[in-house]
Amino acid sequence: MSEGDAGDEPRRIKSVQTASRIVSVVQRLSNPTLGEVCAELDASKGTVHTYLATLEDEGFLTRTGRTYRLGLRFITLSESVRNETPLYRAGKEEVDALAATTHEYAHLTVEHRGREVTIYESRGDDAVATDYHLRMRETPQHLHYSASGKALLSQFDDDRVRSILDSEGLDGQTANTITDRDELFAVLERVRERGYAVNDEEEIRGMRSVGAPVRGVDGAVCGAVSVTAPTSRLSGERFETEVPELVTETANLIELNLETAVFERNR
Repeated sequence: MSEGDAGDEPRRIKSVQTASRIVSVVQRLSNPTLGEVCAELDASKGTVHTYLATLEDEGFLTRTGRTYRLGLRFITLSESVRNETPLYRAGKEEVDALAATTHEYAHLTVEHRGREVTIYESRGDDAVATDYHLRMRETPQHLHYSASGKALLSQFDDDRVRSILDSEGLDGQTANTITDRDELFAVLERVRERGYAVNDEEEIRGMRSVGAPVRGVDGAVCGAVSVTAPTSRLSGERFETEVPELVTETANLIELNLETAVFERNR
């Protein structure tokens, strides 16, 4: 069997993996020193310094005194990635409209390696907790305690959900977080039935959210849209009916935009 035939495991370049780990460490630790990065890796100080210097030369890291942070090159790269994402192009204006209508934060998210990643966020006039939403954008979140995450999980088969839980766990963020697998699967079934998911102070106390899955042209889930607000404003009929209807309507509009984009390309 020749290289590339079915069944072959592709080779990995260890130096690229190491560079990726270093970038992740710098992001997680926020302005670490050389010694702090070394403490996170199984590598000599000289080796790590060489990687840091190379990543700095290439614009992936910036050094200020003795500390390192991510470089500005990531901004242009991330913008290119987002702008080339069909879901972002189809959903940006709809998410803006959702934020304007609800006056709260609205998010467009995707699943990546078992976590939730925000690809677009729009801030309504009354939206609060900016620091919290900034952290959401910067760090992939667990799926099991957010409305968008549960909306995404609800569209996966049970084996994939189990695989994600095996990898990422069911950590509890608050007293309301679902940390039992059977309970989570029961919740996901309810999400499938009604078409949307809720986060009732499961991620952070005092905050609720409503999320709905977005399906691509092939019918498979490609993302989720959600609204997040303080419990004082997202309660009663607004939490149970009004916002869920707005969120599911927005998801449907994004799906229509995705379909239309494909139709226009194939004309």
